[in-house]
Amino acid sequence: MTKDKTGFPSYHETLQFLYTAIDYEKLISYQYNASTFSLDRMVKMLDYVGNPHKGFPTIHVTGTKGKGSTSIMMAAVLEQAGLRTGLFTSPHLIDIRERIQINHEMISEGDFVAAATALWPYIQRLRETDMAASPTFFETLTAMAMLYFKQKRVDMAVLEVGLGGRLDSTNVVIPRVSVITNIGFDHTAILGNTLASIAYEKAGIIKQGVPVVSAVDEAEALSVIEKTCREKDARLYLLGRDIWVEDARGVDGDAIFPRNHCQPGQTGLQGNQEKGNTVVGKTTNAGVPHAPLPSPSSRGLLCKINTWRHTYGNLFLPLVGTHQAKNCALVMGVLDLLKEQGLVSISDEIVRTAMSLVQCPARVELVGQNPFIILDYAHTVASMRSLKNALLENFTFSKLILILGFSQDKDLDNILKEIVPAGHAIIVTRSQNPRAAPPEDLSHRIERLCNKQPQIADNARDAVALARKTASPDDLICITGSAYVAGEALQALRDEKVAQASSRQ
Repeated sequence: MTKDKTGFPSYHETLQFLYTAIDYEKLISYQYNASTFSLDRMVKMLDYVGNPHKGFPTIHVTGTKGKGSTSIMMAAVLEQAGLRTGLFTSPHLIDIRERIQINHEMISEGDFVAAATALWPYIQRLRETDMAASPTFFETLTAMAMLYFKQKRVDMAVLEVGLGGRLDSTNVVIPRVSVITNIGFDHTAILGNTLASIAYEKAGIIKQGVPVVSAVDEAEALSVIEKTCREKDARLYLLGRDIWVEDARGVDGDAIFPRNHCQPGQTGLQGNQEKGNTVVGKTTNAGVPHAPLPSPSSRGLLCKINTWRHTYGNLFLPLVGTHQAKNCALVMGVLDLLKEQGLVSISDEIVRTAMSLVQCPARVELVGQNPFIILDYAHTVASMRSLKNALLENFTFSKLILILGFSQDKDLDNILKEIVPAGHAIIVTRSQNPRAAPPEDLSHRIERLCNKQPQIADNARDAVALARKTASPDDLICITGSAYVAGEALQALRDEKVAQASSRQ
């Protein structure tokens, strides 16, 4: 790979440079300690480019389940209020630039190249002199996000932890609020095989005097969170104690927003827009667009959420699964803390509009009809249970056809026992990620655990094609497991649509 004095010659060359770093997302096993995951590396790299992470307020989100959805919802509310809002999440489905967004727009290829170029001299020098001190793939990507957010002058950024919390590269920030969603068993070979040990890693994002909003409900994990909050003098706002989901029920969005709801020239929710929102010491008067009507087939949740200071009623989330109401409740708690800190002033109408627009890719996402095609990446026992319940409670179908593919470091037996009994036909496959479990192994496990005979597909594209041949229009195809399988299946579905459109021309 070559590079001139002005930067990388192309976006492709930039990706080549980035992917030559150590990428723990593709490694099966490694040591998890302060030398392997070094915050000191992040501190030095960010210092080299002027500490951009100190240039904007942040909300920091970790947890085992729901942290991605919670981050997306939080960013949606802030954006709808007129704030220029950064969002850093992982992993991505198709395009790495999905991980770095401002107001729903991915970082451009040009800005991606520019951020990498700014870090290149520092990283290259370390690669040539002290490879052990050279930043990893995720550390570099985190620093690029910080640079981009600072350059674009975001009003606030929502940062999702990649792994754990204590040693995660995002843990260099001092946020306005820390969020810990529910904690369960995942990455046990790395974070520990008890809820207490996993909670210890997640609690690592708690900072001195910074309030914490959490949905942790298991006593073993909660005691660790509470202890850390006491030690850090960080006030804890807990779901079920300080924040409540008073009501959450599945609804047809079209019943809530009937087609004749809008006046001519208007769309979606009506109501007064709040002007002059206070945002980190400045005033904005950005107009807030009304929410578009849900599609006739739209499904979602109608929620009522109480916090210690306010009630948020008639919140429509176009998301499937009652577990999303808990994530929404955490967002309302964070929002009230930001209000108490004087950082934002957001009307209930803006909140309702924002929630009605939320999109959480590959979280029980309906991506096709006749047959239904659901995309999800449930990879823990708890998330797979939530997915199964969401499918059975929100969709009517003849047969459930499952496409399953997982990373091999997951609790495979217990995850499979959660979902396979509900399936009428099973297809096992694998992603291109080196961590992927061999489909033959998944097949053997399913036969042993559930006495079912799956079909094997070598890749996600073949699995989608096989499911299509198997399914009738009144069936449901659910693609789940690894985010990498979900992404590859989504690309296959998109290619399929493009091919169909071309054939009609």
